[in-house]
Amino acid sequence: MKIALVWASNDTEKYGNKILKDLIKKGHTVYPINTKEDYIENIKAYKSLSEVNDDFEIVNFVVKPEITLQILEKNIEILRNKTIWCQPGASDDLVIDFLKNNFTHYITDSCIIIQDIKKS
Repeated sequence: MKIALVWASNDTEKYGNKILKDLIKKGHTVYPINTKEDYIENIKAYKSLSEVNDDFEIVNFVVKPEITLQILEKNIEILRNKTIWCQPGASDDLVIDFLKNNFTHYITDSCIIIQDIKKS
């Protein structure tokens, strides 16, 4: 699968780094999204979802709910037919309401490392 990872990180203590490494290890193509980094784990990082020129299938959020909501609102057309995946802590009631009203495929409060992506 092709996965955009919102707030991938070079900090090995953060989940944005652990998730990136895990997804790559499992054979997925990952597009790290981080406004402050040019490369993460030697992979080109993108400043925004709109910069990713390839057609990813899942966007995984590893940010605070208010940032998740801002990104969803700003990129609603880009994300319309994608699976939205919110790591634990990346969604709240406002995010869930927005997802219910605007998206068909979404997962909240679930760790992408633990859950089998193909069954989602």
